Amino acid sequence: RRAEELSRKVPVPITVTMPDGTVLTDYKKKGDDSSAGGEKFMAWKTSPYDVAVCISQGLADSTVVARVTYSDYVSDYDPEEDGMGGGDVMLGEGDVHDDDDDTDADGADQSGSSSSKNKPMLWDLTRPLIGNVSRLELLKFDSDTDAKTTFWHSSAHMLGEALEHLYGCRLTIGPPLAGGFYYDSYMGDASASGSGADGSGAHGSSNAFREEDYKPIEGEVTKIIKSKQKFQRLVVTKSEALDLFRGNPFKEAIITTKIPDNSRTTVYKCGDLIDLCRGPHVVHTGKVKAFAATRHSATNWLGDTDHDTLQRMYGISFPDKKMLKIWKENQEKAKERDHRRIMQKQELVMFHDLSPGSAFWLPHGARIYNALIDFIKQHYWKRGYDEVVTPNIYNLDLWHQSGHALHYKDDMFCFDVEGKEWAMKPMNCPGHCLMFASAIRSYRDLPLRFADFGVLHRNELSGALSGLTRVRRFQQDDAHIFCREDQIEDEVTGALEFMKSVYTT
Repeated sequence: RRAEELSRKVPVPITVTMPDGTVLTDYKKKGDDSSAGGEKFMAWKTSPYDVAVCISQGLADSTVVARVTYSDYVSDYDPEEDGMGGGDVMLGEGDVHDDDDDTDADGADQSGSSSSKNKPMLWDLTRPLIGNVSRLELLKFDSDTDAKTTFWHSSAHMLGEALEHLYGCRLTIGPPLAGGFYYDSYMGDASASGSGADGSGAHGSSNAFREEDYKPIEGEVTKIIKSKQKFQRLVVTKSEALDLFRGNPFKEAIITTKIPDNSRTTVYKCGDLIDLCRGPHVVHTGKVKAFAATRHSATNWLGDTDHDTLQRMYGISFPDKKMLKIWKENQEKAKERDHRRIMQKQELVMFHDLSPGSAFWLPHGARIYNALIDFIKQHYWKRGYDEVVTPNIYNLDLWHQSGHALHYKDDMFCFDVEGKEWAMKPMNCPGHCLMFASAIRSYRDLPLRFADFGVLHRNELSGALSGLTRVRRFQQDDAHIFCREDQIEDEVTGALEFMKSVYTT
């Protein structure tokens, strides 16, 4: 069907403008002064890779992905027909009831809608262009965040393919991260009997990853790298997507809830893996030269402990083996500085399974803890903050009034008190507002600066807990400033100076 649609498209000449303002119109090599020129760039045929080759083959080979800004689309391009009508369903975008725009964190628009044609879009290097390009950027791994994100996104697909090969698991989501990627998979049925995809039982009887799994996974990804599997972008309807992923309840749930009826989305094929994805991706798996499985953990589908338990495998990859070697060396150095290692070695802090995510400050640690509090208190006194003490538990009515209950209740510790719902405070803000509202205030009283070392509790998932950086019980040097509008600038400046003074001490 899609091939038939594309066969009806009419190739027309297009122009491509590079970041330096150079306008390219044909396949003539850069630097070729021949007046005859070459074959014209054509919509539906010419890709960013073709343009890169016209500049240099080395540039084309080192480019990960293109960032394209269109000045206009050709008349026979339809974003909805091309599966570009919504967001990336694998990143939680494109919900049937979601009216948010499709601009990603870096400002690159991924929707392809007619209203977004003047915004930059990430574009597969070998995907044909569909209009005149006002700016074409060819992004490399070592110089652009979007290139790294694309590279690691592709690597996540390769990891997913390896997991399917080895464990026959059901894949869920596999996004890129700021420093790598992961893939969540449901291992319950696949590995409870101790068999891999071939039924050999070579991968153990546990339904959880172990460190012993890292080498087999890396070996399988290496095979995928060597096979240079192409990433193929395919446009499918919602019903076709449901057919493709029948038997995987996690993908079916994403398709059902995130893709509107009678619409289209995209999937990417890589070897024998087909995955829901907006893309873009690298040209083929051979672009990844080095891969390592880095760590694993347990999680839950949609982050809800009432849902199925999933196994998460993290990875890192690079376009050069030397980069991986340097990364591993830096990781070893980081381990030496890891606060979890230091606090255990120096007997500063301990944790216990009977109160997970809550630090036990040992005598040496308590001395440091109290010294830090005294240090902040000195700043409070110097800068005109009044220290207050507020309750640890409140009737949930307060959190409904503040809006926290609507958006944050699942992450709060709630309990019954005489038939009413109460909760431990996860932040100090509403308590300070109650104090401010407890008396009639004059403009002459402002600014008021309330500072609080109150104990806070947040019901973080057990799998997310990590040393002192992700906990369930903590205290922070927390303050709220109540001021007049004409005092805002001075108060913001003062707060920034406070922060600078602390971090430069």
